Amino acid sequence: MVSKPKRNIKKDERSKVTLKKLTFHKLSWLEYITIGLSILFWFYPHPYNVIFSVLLAMPIIGLIINGLYGRPSISTLVAISKGEKGEDKYDVADFIDFSAWVILIRVLKDFEFESFYSMIIPGTITFLSVLVLLFFTHSKIEQSDKNKAWIYFSLIGNLFIYSYAVTYGANCVYDNSEPKVYSAKVVDKRKHHSRKAGTTYYLKVTPWGHHYDKEEITVTSDQYEETPIGSSVKIDLKEGLFNIPWYYIE
Repeated sequence: MVSKPKRNIKKDERSKVTLKKLTFHKLSWLEYITIGLSILFWFYPHPYNVIFSVLLAMPIIGLIINGLYGRPSISTLVAISKGEKGEDKYDVADFIDFSAWVILIRVLKDFEFESFYSMIIPGTITFLSVLVLLFFTHSKIEQSDKNKAWIYFSLIGNLFIYSYAVTYGANCVYDNSEPKVYSAKVVDKRKHHSRKAGTTYYLKVTPWGHHYDKEEITVTSDQYEETPIGSSVKIDLKEGLFNIPWYYIE
């Protein structure tokens, strides 16, 4: 009896490929620098322009350097682990999410913008530029897995936050336009305490310029303590580097 030759069964590599753990462990030094600068920027943002500029550059540097290792998959920027209940947990590289969230909260705390709509176009341009860099330096995820959508969502979501945060931050930090100065009277002031954002200080002022209602403007703790209710303050309105008007109390 002639035995049939054994068939060489080849496994479908793509279907069997499992998501790898972080490959950017080679960039742990970049993550440590990002975390350290983020903590400094949060608690003591001086010199403001220098720390902001370095944090702005971290995700770009990370994407480029990580992409030098043979144009790896986008999945190498997101670690997947199991939670206490067995659910998948997604951890985006710290040089992306740490800088994104700290810059976002810091600039919203430090700068008042005229209109959210003025940020849509420049923010979108920045976001698309970052996506071009991402897909130029990294390959798309090949495997068909439930994790694929979540990896894209978590990574691109953080890059979206980063893009709008740095656009608004750069608009104010690098703005050298001459301000228009308005005068207003302080009618009230208050503090707001938050576990995540710390203490935020507000001065409520009378209408000024084309602001026809009383409004609260964030100030530093020193400004808050040194400005009594009933006093007059000067408000500077600036054009913004990307034509996103913003203002602050002198």
